[in-house]
Amino acid sequence: MTASLFVTALSVGPLGLGIRPEECGTARVGDVTHAVAKPVVDGLEASVCGVLVRATAAEDWSSTADVDRCEECARIAG
Repeated sequence: MTASLFVTALSVGPLGLGIRPEECGTARVGDVTHAVAKPVVDGLEASVCGVLVRATAAEDWSSTADVDRCEECARIAG
């Protein structure tokens, strides 16, 4: 298995930093995952398509093929 250069992340949304910590990493209805270039630590990052997201370093982009993905991130990150 080849290591990916990207991790997955969820949009922060209009709530910004007001999202409760217990919601970190949980998807809301209509959410898509975005790709974030490594290296990354858990926290706020800019995705490859430019969306502000909450990234988790342990969520590898290539291992999460069963979730809805941002079309632009999928085009860039593969």
